[in-house]
Amino acid sequence: MITIKEHGTLEDYYNHFPLTDYFSFDICPYTSIVKFESNEEILCEGEKPDYLYYLIDGRAKLFISQGNGRISLINFINAPCFVGEMELIGAQDTANGIMAITPCTCYAIRIEKCKDRILNDTKFLRYLCLFLSQKAIRNTYNYSKNQAYPLEIRLAKFILMTSCNRLYRENHTEVSEFLGVTYRHLLYVLADFVKRGLLAKTKQGYFIQDISTLRNIAEIK
Repeated sequence: MITIKEHGTLEDYYNHFPLTDYFSFDICPYTSIVKFESNEEILCEGEKPDYLYYLIDGRAKLFISQGNGRISLINFINAPCFVGEMELIGAQDTANGIMAITPCTCYAIRIEKCKDRILNDTKFLRYLCLFLSQKAIRNTYNYSKNQAYPLEIRLAKFILMTSCNRLYRENHTEVSEFLGVTYRHLLYVLADFVKRGLLAKTKQGYFIQDISTLRNIAEIK
């Protein structure tokens, strides 16, 4: 994590991505701007967060570790949105793991400095209720939609969502579990994408060669 300290850069972010829409008091004195690199943890699993983050740009993934040592993908996070809100309101004591997929820029609000003010701020709480409700509805819709589509479409969308600089390198076991398919079926469709020239297998993962066709398969307009 890198903290941005340049005064001009801070002003630019505050002017273009104001937090005044979410709080009835000036949150800026408690806020810094931080950057996370791809594959860097934003929230460490099992730890109590020191910050409430607001994701300004970038994409991240939410995961949990199972008792048998396996990692399960739970969801994906796209800017703009808050990160760590469930821990802030006490819905869970410690965080699930959140890792940056692409480079991410965030506001980092130091919780210990203003937690009582935040939790008693009706403007923020109203926004949070709406945000969590919309997220629940969106998750239900996406789950229902995903189950109705063949793996080719779901995998194409997943690859586009999790790739960084056109490189896809997710763990096959985790992906097959997330998409609800067998490991063998997943590898079969990946191999078909390679055969069709959509992907190229490299030492680092799979490089997206034909992003236009992959988007058409994923039905992204």
